[in-house]
Amino acid sequence: MKTKGLTCTLIIVACFTVLFVSQAQAQEFTYKVQQDRFKGHRDGELIISDKGVEYRATKREKESRTWTYTDIRLFEILSPTSVRIWTYKDRALLLGRDQSLTFKIIEGKIDQKVSDFLRERISRPFVTSFAGEDSNALAQIPVKHSHRFGGCEGVLKVYPDRLVYESQTGHDSRSWRWTDIRSVGRSDIYRFDVETFEPQLGASSRSFNFILKEQMADKTYDFIWSRVFRPTPLIRVEEKGSGR
Repeated sequence: MKTKGLTCTLIIVACFTVLFVSQAQAQEFTYKVQQDRFKGHRDGELIISDKGVEYRATKREKESRTWTYTDIRLFEILSPTSVRIWTYKDRALLLGRDQSLTFKIIEGKIDQKVSDFLRERISRPFVTSFAGEDSNALAQIPVKHSHRFGGCEGVLKVYPDRLVYESQTGHDSRSWRWTDIRSVGRSDIYRFDVETFEPQLGASSRSFNFILKEQMADKTYDFIWSRVFRPTPLIRVEEKGSGR
């Protein structure tokens, strides 16, 4: 009888474990949004899940969209209440420029958890304004981020797996994986430039120019350079019938 009771208990525990794992794997985040359009706005829902991202239009179903993560060229978390999705679909009126859709979140907010969720699933360049709260930075340098007009102050943080700019106001903060960065450089000891894959008007990339309040150590710059420009392994194509 004890053996039978133990078996039943183990079966129940196993069922709850499977149910818990399934629910954990099937995460989904839903937000009420407005799609920002040239003429007016469109209400709907933005759903982020393991399968991809979906926009469900409230009134015009034909404007609903579904993207797998491989369909997304670039995902930008502009702020906790604003995201932009770049796709591979051409915009005929803009001479074939890739289509982008901007959504304003009107109920709820994107948080660090959702940012990390997307970062784990998007292999293409990913832009997030969430810097994270990891205290194990390899280097921290106070900087001023130069804008076209004026600028903002903050801290540049170097981690083993990413580069972070954390502004004092939160606006314009960025967290880049090394694969999200196109190139880096420094014109003098008090300047550091980061070119990313973020599109901007008239260009396929965006540069972030930093004025360093303290010199960046050579070993820090060398580490950043080695991560951004690490060599890509050559793919050897075997000839058919070579027997190798």
